[in-house]
Amino acid sequence: MTSKTAIVKVIYFSQAKQLNLKLRLNLVTTGLLLLLMMAGIALGFHNARMNALAEIASAEKSTLYLFDSAIIGASASEPKKIDFSVFKLQQLSHMRHLRIELVDNNNRLLDSNRTTGENKFTNEAPAWFESVLNKTMPRWQPKVRNFSYNNQLLAKLIITPDPTYEYAEIWKQITDLMVLLAMFFFCVNLMIAWTITQALQPTDTILSALDEIEKGHLDTRLPMFQLPELARIGQKFNRMIETLQQSILQNHKLTQQLMTLQEAERKSLARDLHDEFGQYLTAINTDANVVLKHAKTKYPELHDSALAITQLSRHLIDLVSGLLQRLRPSVLDELGLVVALQDLVDTWAARYNNIAFTLDISNVIDLDKETLGEAESVVLYRLVQECLTNISRHAEATLVDINVSTQLKPNKQGVTVKIQDNGKGFNPSKTDGLGLPGMRERVEGLAGEFEIESSSNKGTTVSAWIPLRL
Repeated sequence: MTSKTAIVKVIYFSQAKQLNLKLRLNLVTTGLLLLLMMAGIALGFHNARMNALAEIASAEKSTLYLFDSAIIGASASEPKKIDFSVFKLQQLSHMRHLRIELVDNNNRLLDSNRTTGENKFTNEAPAWFESVLNKTMPRWQPKVRNFSYNNQLLAKLIITPDPTYEYAEIWKQITDLMVLLAMFFFCVNLMIAWTITQALQPTDTILSALDEIEKGHLDTRLPMFQLPELARIGQKFNRMIETLQQSILQNHKLTQQLMTLQEAERKSLARDLHDEFGQYLTAINTDANVVLKHAKTKYPELHDSALAITQLSRHLIDLVSGLLQRLRPSVLDELGLVVALQDLVDTWAARYNNIAFTLDISNVIDLDKETLGEAESVVLYRLVQECLTNISRHAEATLVDINVSTQLKPNKQGVTVKIQDNGKGFNPSKTDGLGLPGMRERVEGLAGEFEIESSSNKGTTVSAWIPLRL
């Protein structure tokens, strides 16, 4: 039983640790996807920034080329004939990357590509985003083209790169990318979580099997799992339980054989004590009484010796009688378990007046030797005897209740014995003696169940169930 419990605890602990596998995999997956999202956002930000720089630079270069051509043509004319309206800067309102302004020599605005009203551009990028981009973008310097004649400045064309529109485009690209990555993150995480849940679903079956084995149901087996890794675990598990079951059955058989040999040896020893020592001691006691009777009148000097022999022989007779009762109570063989238990409790009650004993055996009064065999009767009798011995030596109890009844376990009828006291209790996991552990082996050797419940100052309850031979 000890080896079975240890193996179950080891397997159960391993499975308990594996229960966190789902959470760990989800966390790892979430972390990787977050890193992927961050990398994607950073890459998108970098690409958008580089594209914005290239687009602004290209637009600036193209515009400067066109205006330089126009300026050259305009400079060849007379000052009074220069018509600045030919630039028609309002028609260049689509060039939002550049702010183009035409000013006179007094810096008064003559024309601009920036429009007002319904077509005014609305920047959707937040201020903090623009601030970050401004720190990463180069400082754009305006390009100035002068209109002059004979070294006289007539007007200036100021072209200033304006990345505001590109900022809005970058912001839109990043937000779209974030939405796409968020959807990807959700779908992938959901798919992985579902896959992991389906893959680890057999762990519930494994845990249920472990619970059944912990309860002592060694016939429990795991099904054949579809997942190859779990399939191998299931096969190893079933083989281990089969080996454990065979080992426990073999131990039970050995325990039964030892119990049979032990009881046979006790019976033989009890018979020898009764037939040899008992008869001889009885003869010695009888002869000593005869000598004592005649010594009073004829041999006074032998009186004390005869009296001593009588007392010693009586003491030895009582001692042998007690040994016979402990080795093999004759009442158990002659009158059965019920009468033997009643006689045992009566003997202890007479010996310990400070302890109140109660015995309830009404539910098993009809048991016979065919349903409750000799081995079962002896084990139940020895269990009560061992418990009473421990109570008298260690428990300091004032009340002992013994209940014997029939109880139906799964598809099996059996006898239950419960011994309960109100003593000081003890720690069942720290039993130094061989009494109760030996009784556990005896009970489980008969395919029974044994349980001890005890705690400090709350008494002790010892329960055993042994199947009947039906």
